[in-house]
Amino acid sequence: MAESPKVLEKHIQNLRPMAMPAHLEEVAKQLFEEVCCGSRSLWPLDPERLKEPDFRASFYRLVHDGMWAAQERFLNRIGNGEPMVPGEEALYRMAMDTIAWQMMQRQLCYARRFYRGQRQPSLNNSNLKSVVTAARQLRNDKPDSMPLIADLTTFLQIGDILLADPHGSPAIIEVKEGQRNQEIGELARFYRQSGCERFKQIVSETESKHTVKQFERMLRQMDRMDFAADLLGGGKAKDPDSDQEILIPEPFLPIEDWDAELNGLLEEAAEKAWAINVIDECLFVGAYAKHMLPASPIAFVGWLSEFSGGEFIPAARLIDSVGQPLALPLFAVPTSPERMMDLLFGRLHVCTGISIPGLVEACQKNGFVVRPPKNKSERKWVHEMRGEAIKYEGQAVVLEKNGKSVIPAAGIFVRSLFHFQRPLSFINAMFDNP
Repeated sequence: MAESPKVLEKHIQNLRPMAMPAHLEEVAKQLFEEVCCGSRSLWPLDPERLKEPDFRASFYRLVHDGMWAAQERFLNRIGNGEPMVPGEEALYRMAMDTIAWQMMQRQLCYARRFYRGQRQPSLNNSNLKSVVTAARQLRNDKPDSMPLIADLTTFLQIGDILLADPHGSPAIIEVKEGQRNQEIGELARFYRQSGCERFKQIVSETESKHTVKQFERMLRQMDRMDFAADLLGGGKAKDPDSDQEILIPEPFLPIEDWDAELNGLLEEAAEKAWAINVIDECLFVGAYAKHMLPASPIAFVGWLSEFSGGEFIPAARLIDSVGQPLALPLFAVPTSPERMMDLLFGRLHVCTGISIPGLVEACQKNGFVVRPPKNKSERKWVHEMRGEAIKYEGQAVVLEKNGKSVIPAAGIFVRSLFHFQRPLSFINAMFDNP
């Protein structure tokens, strides 16, 4: 059944070209240089040299110097008192997100554990000043480190500072402001170290409601910080909010990307105004420039609809990654700086979308049995999934291969559209995960 005209019109509206204000381009170039190119003086970089202690120390110092300069640029912009123009805050936050993604080696499996689905605090929140002071003190004490302030990003929601230290594992730091908060923090730390339930009961019975509420909040935050630290350090931890055991598989499961196809599309579109491609028979990508920009949403939706029979999720623009907490920032897109700026400032426009019939057919061609849930147990599995299940013809999709069953969640689309992972490669990795 084809999509209704009303639904198609919604897709078209969602795909209309969008761009950052042109006068921010020089700022964007400066931020990119600081965040991504701090080690430029050592390029071309021989990875083998990173095994040499002196070279590795120089490399990390330069990288962190650049990142720190970008963060200071953002803080100075916040502090100058002038209102930010539309898009400016998003640009700076994107730069901070790029730092965080580099700390996490661009791994979504780590980044998503720091995001709790909350709205980030205002840049004028009262706690920011004390966190800035703490970050600058950390940087002063460890000049080769990078203390990233969580509130400046779109997705770091555990702890106040994520500290990258070349001499150890990443650390999550909470900054307590005020004498009373420090005292409550001591109570929380004592309880966690002792495990004494009687102590917790005494606190709840003898302290004010505000103190008890703050005590409980600190305990939850400490649990989340331990969870994130354990996951970063060992790849295994229990999420204190969902009570689910999270395991990052070892060994690392490689997933193929479509970086080369993206760059080919961008170059072709820059030359002849448009280019299209289909990845794994289901991921549709269109790149547009020049005179094709105004018509690009209509052209793309018409093309995707023709091959999807109405069974595709809302398509996305590549620039939608700006402000999306778990999308790879445009500064981390695997393309040239010139093309990044073209994407940010509206000279290039990329539309993407998934054809569900195409995905089903590609899975079948690659040896998967594709079917709906067949019993009460599988329907319960769908109901209890952390993400929404992929649906085809109104029912959740179950994939079977070699005696193993998997119900893929819609999170695969985030990976395909915003992390440039090939859909079939990711599905195969799901089955290879022990």
